[in-house]
Amino acid sequence: MFTSYTREQLLRRLMEMVVEAGWGTSGAPSASALANPVYTTLISKRLEGGRAIFEYALAWEGHGVRTLREIGLFGRDQNGNRVMLYRRTRDPVDLEVGLTLIDRLEVSVESV
Repeated sequence: MFTSYTREQLLRRLMEMVVEAGWGTSGAPSASALANPVYTTLISKRLEGGRAIFEYALAWEGHGVRTLREIGLFGRDQNGNRVMLYRRTRDPVDLEVGLTLIDRLEVSVESV
């Protein structure tokens, strides 16, 4: 079982590693990458009540409507390449051109 100190330190390290968020259209539970990814910078990240909170803007600047079904958090490896650190499916959200949503993702560390 992780102690509360350990959980907090793991979340702090994750927060240090995350530099951007991204969204995709697949929503397949077992996918290892985002489908048709669109990346966005984080607006804020903070530790709150034993959870890491990541807030970011969602926008679609292409044509028509895109349906967002998955969210990912990304860092960079030692060569500067984008690396997915966390991925989660979510309830679908339709994004239209010109619409910007502020979304948040909460991550906690649970003992198993």
